[in-house]
Amino acid sequence: MATPPPERSKLQDHIDAVLKVPMPTGPGITLLAATLRKWFKPRFVGLEKLPSGPALFVANHSLLALDAFTFHLLMHYDYRRFLRPLADRTLFSNPHYAQAVIPLGAVDGQPEVVKALMDAGKDILLYPGGTREAIKPPEQRYQVDWGQRYGFIRLAAEKGYTIVPFASVGPDEYYDQYLTSSELQASQLFYLLEQFGLMPSDMRDDLIPPLPAGMLGSVLPKPKTTYFGFCPPVDLRQYQDKPITLRQQQRIRQGVEEAIDIEIKELLLLRERNRHNDGLLRRLLSV
Repeated sequence: MATPPPERSKLQDHIDAVLKVPMPTGPGITLLAATLRKWFKPRFVGLEKLPSGPALFVANHSLLALDAFTFHLLMHYDYRRFLRPLADRTLFSNPHYAQAVIPLGAVDGQPEVVKALMDAGKDILLYPGGTREAIKPPEQRYQVDWGQRYGFIRLAAEKGYTIVPFASVGPDEYYDQYLTSSELQASQLFYLLEQFGLMPSDMRDDLIPPLPAGMLGSVLPKPKTTYFGFCPPVDLRQYQDKPITLRQQQRIRQGVEEAIDIEIKELLLLRERNRHNDGLLRRLLSV
């Protein structure tokens, strides 16, 4: 029997490893969940819409991706839905990153991994905007920008998976930016970071974050009250094991994007109506 190529062997090792990861528990997880609830006062809207079976959760992404950590942790700690976040394969090339996030459920977002998760009936968390949305400039807050990414639609259709669109409001305002990603790359500071080995010279442009300004200008995120809102699920069982055209993919993705965009606007209105519930200190520290 022919020996499989090393790339495939490593990928299969990763699949085997992540499928064995149990829902994280322990005092550390409890403390993190309590801290996030205290800091961001998260509110989940539309939980009654969630399907009982496994689903692919899809949403808009926020600056520096703190929304993913908050949503993922509280969904499994408070609502017992252990989602497997899909991350950029480039990040998993760093063994320190992989060792830190795999025990929390994160996985390499390659198609073979996603198919294995779906075959195993796992809840999956995906931000199709990826780094495109995670390093966006301030003027693009709450904008859905997925480029030409349709792979997640094809995979969900092939497996007859349910897509759960949801939106987040708050995380895009955890930080302002001293320098945007593009400004940082053109700055003397970026040159110095490269010279001192603090920034790899071959790092992809879309992985270079902005220079953030959090609470009182610090690295701490602003304590913005955070809302997560769920849209009606999109059942794709009718497409299972059938070829799906590009037009069908575009129609499904457009429906998911529009649902998220509408939910963002509704959450912004809901937050405005409830702004009086935030204490004076929280409001001052969130400026």
